[in-house]
Parts: sequence; structure tokens; C-alpha cells
Amino acid sequence: MLAKFYRQIQTNILLALVFLMVSPPLIGYAHETEFPGQKLASIFPKAKKFVQKSAVLTPDKIAAIEKELGAKLGPEDMKPIFYLPINEKNRPMGLVLFVDVKGPLGVIDGAVGLNMQGKIVKVAVYDHKETGAIAGEAFLKQFIGMGIDDAFKVGEDVEAVGEHEAASTAVALLPKKTLVMSYALFLKRKPKPAPETKTPAPDVPEEMPEVEDLKALMMLMIDDYFIVLDYFDDKGDKSDAVAASKRLAKYAKAILNFEPPKNADQMEEYVYLQDKFSDTLLKFADALEKEGVSAETRKQWDAIVELVDQAHLRFSPEEIDLDTY
Repeated sequence: MLAKFYRQIQTNILLALVFLMVSPPLIGYAHETEFPGQKLASIFPKAKKFVQKSAVLTPDKIAAIEKELGAKLGPEDMKPIFYLPINEKNRPMGLVLFVDVKGPLGVIDGAVGLNMQGKIVKVAVYDHKETGAIAGEAFLKQFIGMGIDDAFKVGEDVEAVGEHEAASTAVALLPKKTLVMSYALFLKRKPKPAPETKTPAPDVPEEMPEVEDLKALMMLMIDDYFIVLDYFDDKGDKSDAVAASKRLAKYAKAILNFEPPKNADQMEEYVYLQDKFSDTLLKFADALEKEGVSAETRKQWDAIVELVDQAHLRFSPEEIDLDTY
């Protein structure tokens, strides 16, 4: 009974963090899919289902992706479809992107799976005209565990298949393209650690990432929500959860920079709710830092749920399908 009760709390807070998502979404509303089921299952065999999310690349995103890749995107890349594996607890496990690149002898079709930490769990190669070895496990397993900060460069962190350096370079672009596109759309990069100095760096407040609209802001909030949730589930670090709570408070303040999707004429109540949401999150972060998971912090979590439920009812345009998040 207790587990069911706290599962409802988790569900409600996730609903709250996406209550201002508006159309057209940055990442489109998802739906369950069975195609291409066999290939998806081979990448995430423990997934209970997959949901599909569509995206559209803006000109700015295209330019940024092509600059980082050092290669042009094709027409098929402009509207990528991401498949999210969902586990038995209805939680996302990562993502899969079907992607292709140009090899020396023609197009190479493949797929790449990332986990929730943005690390590669599998690279698969399907149709191609190159040597069969580029689709073999001996070559592809070297990409497992690599991430956005890796070079994916043959001769540096990628070992080529025999003398097929050009084909190997093309295949290495599959995971690199997946990572760059995923981070450009909705994943967050962790700041690189500052170089060590003899004098400790001053404590500079963390700057909030620039966001263009409410959709992007909600994606940031969802990331930090899962950090706090993992800590409550004994799967996360306390300091990470405290930092995530403080960021959520800052994001709640930033919501006021955007007009609410519904009842926009009632700004006084809108401002009141968001200010109270932010203040409650700050108090929760302080208590979490001092006490960890306790009866008091769970009580504060309940208060946050109740508050954001009020905001959802007053200012959200429609109900949210939780299975899509």
C-alpha cells in the first residue's frame, strides 16, 4: 500500500513538471510502436515496450549539428524519430535512433542505442555494400560505453577493420551522429571540470541554460526530476538530488518568463503559484541536504505535488499521457 502511495506521488510530480508543455512540441507526443520491433528488442532486450518521439530540426540546430559532426545532414535526418525503451516500472531506459551514413560504396544503414547517461549500449549495422566485418560484433563492440566527449576517430579511439579505414570511419559516424543529434535536441552536457589551480575558484552560482520556450524548460526540469526521484528510490546520490532540487527551484522562477498556455489573463495567480513552487522547492532542497530522505522531506514532497497539481489544473491546456514521458 505504501509503495502504491509513493508511486502516485512520483506520477503526480512528473505530471507537474510537464504541465506547461505546449504544441507544437520540441519532441512530439509519443505513442507505442511495434515497428521495427525486432531490431529495437535486440538493442534493449529488457524493455517492456517502446514509445516513439518525433522531432524536427530547426536551421540553427542543423547548423550546430553539422559543425560538430564535420559532415552534412541528409534529408532523412531532418525529422528524426527516437524510440524510447520503457522498463517494467514504466521508466525510460534510454533511446534508439535509426540512422544512416555514406560509406565508400554507398549508404550504410544502422541503429544506435544510448542509455540514460548518454552512453552507447549498442551499435548495429544493417544494409550496406562494404566488407561484412563492419557489421560484426568484434568491430562494433568497441563503441559500447563511449559518449558525447569521445572523438570517434579511426586511429585515435576507434580501431579500423583491417585495411577498410574509410568504411570504418563511416560506421563510426553512426554513433557520433546519434549522440550529437540527441544532445542538440534534448540531452544536457555536463560541464567540463575546471583545471586545478593553487587558489580555489570562487563559488559562482550556476547559470541557467538558455531556453527558447516552455518546452525546452520542461525538458530540463524532467531531467532533474529523475535525479531527485532516483535518490528517493535509493538509486541516486544525495548531493546530486540536492543540486537538482535547487535547479528545479530556479527553473520554476524562469517559468514566469513565458505566458501560460491557459488562463493567461490570470497572471496574478500564475505568478503566485510559481513563486510559491520555487520557494517550496528551495526549502525542500535545504531539508534534503540536512536530513536526506525523512518523514519531513516526504511531507514537503507531498506539498510540492499538491501545489503543482493546482498549477496544472489552472494553466495547463490538456491532460498529459504519462506513458509518453
